[in-house]
Amino acid sequence: MTMSNENDDLRDQLTTLHNELEKAKTLDPEDRDMLGHLMSDMIRIAQGDLEKEPHHESLREQLERKAGEFDLDHPRLAGVVRQLLDSLGKMGI
Repeated sequence: MTMSNENDDLRDQLTTLHNELEKAKTLDPEDRDMLGHLMSDMIRIAQGDLEKEPHHESLREQLERKAGEFDLDHPRLAGVVRQLLDSLGKMGI
């Protein structure tokens, strides 16, 4: 898969995550804010504005933790986060 295709996939998944966040009415404001910040970083990565740095390891760790926390109350959101993690992994992040 080319970097362009990976970026397109990441953008599509970010759109899906955004839509799921809109539906998740019971999501804590702190979780919503944290995911919003992570989405901003991922958008910048997809646009090529943010280099792949060690900093992104913490981004990945935060997403992995949140996916686990969302399993019970927000399973669809957890699934979308896991798809994002897979895309980031394919991009070497």
